[in-house]
Amino acid sequence: MENENKNKNKKYEIGKDRIREDPYDGLFDNDGSYSGLFKNAPIKEEEEEENNAEAKKNTSNKKTEKPKNSGGKKFKNKNTIVIRRLSYFAASLLFIITLTAMFGLSFDFPDRKSFSESEKRELAEFPKLTLSSLFSGDYFDGINLWFSDTFPLRDNFVALANRIKTLVGIGDSIHNFSENGGDEIPETDDETQTDFVDIEAAQPEKAEENDLMKPALPNSGENATAAQAQGDNVIEQQLNSIYIYGNTAYEYYNFSQSTADKYISAVNKAADEAKANGINLYNMVIPTSIDITLNEKSRSKLNSSDQKEAISYIYSKMNDNVKTVQIFDLLKAHKDEYIYFRTDHHWTALGAYYAYAQYMTVKGGKYELLSNFTEYEFSPYLGSFYNSSGKSASLAQTPDSVFAYKSKYNISFKMRQQGDTDYTEWPLICDATDYSESNKYLCFIGGDNPISVIENNDMTDGETCVLVKESFGNAFAPYLACNYKYVYVIDYRYFSEDITAFAKEKGASDIIIQSNISMTRNASLVDKLAASV
Repeated sequence: MENENKNKNKKYEIGKDRIREDPYDGLFDNDGSYSGLFKNAPIKEEEEEENNAEAKKNTSNKKTEKPKNSGGKKFKNKNTIVIRRLSYFAASLLFIITLTAMFGLSFDFPDRKSFSESEKRELAEFPKLTLSSLFSGDYFDGINLWFSDTFPLRDNFVALANRIKTLVGIGDSIHNFSENGGDEIPETDDETQTDFVDIEAAQPEKAEENDLMKPALPNSGENATAAQAQGDNVIEQQLNSIYIYGNTAYEYYNFSQSTADKYISAVNKAADEAKANGINLYNMVIPTSIDITLNEKSRSKLNSSDQKEAISYIYSKMNDNVKTVQIFDLLKAHKDEYIYFRTDHHWTALGAYYAYAQYMTVKGGKYELLSNFTEYEFSPYLGSFYNSSGKSASLAQTPDSVFAYKSKYNISFKMRQQGDTDYTEWPLICDATDYSESNKYLCFIGGDNPISVIENNDMTDGETCVLVKESFGNAFAPYLACNYKYVYVIDYRYFSEDITAFAKEKGASDIIIQSNISMTRNASLVDKLAASV
């Protein structure tokens, strides 16, 4: 019976080896762990008995064995959690202290400025605390604006941002810009062109020494054909509304008929009111460099509206009370001269002089010869195109020079800055030698201000005129002092009074509305002009 039971416990034997029939045999040991053997692997009987004995022993030990140092592990885990939480708290506290310190220091940072050289504008001032501003929330909005406008090294970060934008092909335009090339310019029947004056070629007298006044910055080169002479190997770049040809930048122009019509209506209205008060009104639309100095081959490939056609359309819609001063052909005749900057959107003082001579010809007067002026040079100058291009290396290689021409007359000048009620005495042409490379253009009439007054002290009796302008007029205004006793310079962007009423009050015989062509497609600027006439 005993032998029979033993036989039942045995499985099929072949010699001293037996084959495990269980399909999972050979994969797991007796304690359930993976054995690493394959299914149906043969095993010797003695080895089986030893393995069984070892398995029983292990099973017995597992039942009686207690976990070792279980309390120590729990204690260790608790310490780790406490230390980790303390480290998080310390890091957070250090971050808060650093942030608070930086915020506090930023209020008294030595580099905090009140004027942005790259944007050419006044920066926000710290707001005054009043009960009304406190409860309305305007006070805190003002602090936010002030901080965002004047945080330390702001110009550096703005320049870096502009550079990154140009590298990836995004950014803002200096003026409104449309990639479709603008509206179609209506044809006009007016083919007449005012004959432009044959300007004397004599050069101005060079200043032997700089005798100009050298005030602090107000709160508010090479030949222009250098790039043209480089031939077909010139590098061309497209940066939003700016086209760079070699070392010279140009701004695209897109005609907007609706905005141009608003401009025409504003000028016509001002002319009608001026006529009713016995005042002459002149209008001068200034072309930009892209249609004057850029070579014809490159210009023909660009999707930019024809400025001569646009100006002809604007003038054709002016009524008979507007005396137009056409300067496109005149400037084109002098395109090989330094009449526009390469790194800035303005014309130079030489370009402005030719326009002055044309104006005096249309008026029927005599213009002052350029040889009667003294020339001053301020360099280097890197203007608006340079800043808007993300400080292009192509433009930086050959900076501009700002030339200014001072007449022989005894001239006094004063300006009323934005937010002021009193006038500040200032030189008509000031020494900009120490101005930064982006501010040299501020040598003319102290920059952009709501109203300025030029007086020719050598005239005992003379006419008065009102010049309505934007920044192009800054280089133009000083020449008018040669022909008028008083010249009132109004920047319509910051002037809130009625221009015709003002001219009548001052006894002006002439009003000159001067606008660069880009202004006539900028709806915001046209609306500001219309609000003042």
